[in-house]
Amino acid sequence: MPGAGKSTVSPLVAAHHERAAHISGDALSYMVVQGRVGFLGRPAEESRRQLRLCARNMCTLADNFAENGIFPVIEYTIADRELLDLMVEMLRPRPVMFVVLAPPVEVCRERNAMRAVEERVDYDVAPFYRAMEEELAGVGWWLDSAGLTAEETAAAITAGAHDKAVV
Repeated sequence: MPGAGKSTVSPLVAAHHERAAHISGDALSYMVVQGRVGFLGRPAEESRRQLRLCARNMCTLADNFAENGIFPVIEYTIADRELLDLMVEMLRPRPVMFVVLAPPVEVCRERNAMRAVEERVDYDVAPFYRAMEEELAGVGWWLDSAGLTAEETAAAITAGAHDKAVV
């Protein structure tokens, strides 16, 4: 969810491992400098095509790191089961842990409002949040991080993901 804390927490999770890499899906998607169509962009077919391309790039990079003994931490908004299934399929046979930072939607809104203008999401996250819950409820580990610092969230994920987040 936008404003949940992914970009803050993910590098901290990676830092808990002896060898780890933080893979930002947003950074990869912005490598398309001409003709980029964002998550909710138009035409929708091109947006979806670029979303799948980003997923393939994240998973290929994660596989390359893992193959060389570096623990990959992928950071991205996985909004639906189709995208999650695609990524899990590409990452197999390695174990895949899916952690959803899930503070209440009000917390996400507040965090988004505190961002610099150029970093803010310019749409209401509530419908997106509800759709994500409906689509992915019960899959992986949904961690309400509202009462935790970023460091506490990262420590909890590192300690609990192997037991709570495997998909």
